[in-house]
Amino acid sequence: MIPRFTRTRQLVGRIRYANERSPGFWLWTCIVTLPGPPFGEPGSLDEAKGRFMVAWENFKAKHTAEELGKAFAEMNRANRPDHYLRSVR
Repeated sequence: MIPRFTRTRQLVGRIRYANERSPGFWLWTCIVTLPGPPFGEPGSLDEAKGRFMVAWENFKAKHTAEELGKAFAEMNRANRPDHYLRSVR
């Protein structure tokens, strides 16, 4: 299971174990579509969670609530379940 970080039900980041390389490693990233989203490569899941939370708070402090709201609206529009459905005629 991939931990997904949300604030008020808004997806803001992911942590995953990248086992496609040997040795595998943990990766975390903020997925908000604004310039400079942070990411990292920690040594453990617990370290990833801690670093993600610190980075997310720092990232939020660099952007206005309006910028974050606009980015969330775009992300939610693009990620809605029916976004890629084609109409059948």
